[in-house]
Amino acid sequence: IVQGREPQEVQVSISTRVTADGDEWIWQSGDMTGLQITGYDNTTSSYTLSYTGSAWYGNRGISTILPGTIMVWYPGGDGTSATSFTIPVNQNTDEYLCKADFMTYSGDLISTTPSVTLEHRLSKVIVTITDWSDYGSTMPTVTDFKIQTLESITVSNNTVTGGGNTIGVAPYNNGNTYTAIVAPGAGFTITLTVDSRRKTVTYSGTLESGNAYSFNLTLKDNELVLTPTGLPNWGTEDQEQEIQ
Repeated sequence: IVQGREPQEVQVSISTRVTADGDEWIWQSGDMTGLQITGYDNTTSSYTLSYTGSAWYGNRGISTILPGTIMVWYPGGDGTSATSFTIPVNQNTDEYLCKADFMTYSGDLISTTPSVTLEHRLSKVIVTITDWSDYGSTMPTVTDFKIQTLESITVSNNTVTGGGNTIGVAPYNNGNTYTAIVAPGAGFTITLTVDSRRKTVTYSGTLESGNAYSFNLTLKDNELVLTPTGLPNWGTEDQEQEIQ
């Protein structure tokens, strides 16, 4: 590469590992990522990339003077960035859960055809109700299940920090399993209603950015018992698309 030459067209391949509830999930038509490129002349340009179902398209032509730097983030669109994210309160469908999966990439841009791999920046919490023996053989009705977390995060020097007020996330529910994407750092609190009584349990451990955590939840007559069971894979199915 000759430094400081004329602007060149850039085509970006995006690899990611997005999953809905532990299973494979691929890009959906209408998904958007953000892209920011800073060229050798220190000119910075931002773009929105949209997925059409078969390819990614920028909202305008992408060009810069190489070498430079590149940042990519998901979800993209107006008001989004690679350095901050507001966690959605409603994550009760596959679609909404995936849109809560904030991911970023940053690195050097030395080629006109860079390939980037997005990294999960938040923490996934998977809670399965496994025991309700205090209520008999049939699981009692559970309503208003919420996972409390901080409402926003910032990214600085590859460190993710939670902040803002505490919110109650409505998780994705599949049978007895509840899944939500929350702020890393401090733990979280579960609140739910069972047998017309509001119950609460708190996990006080540390959640690491980019990790998924699974728990078993026991419904007892006088309390909830939350037991960590492991660190499942967030998902490793790569999807690569070329922006046109």
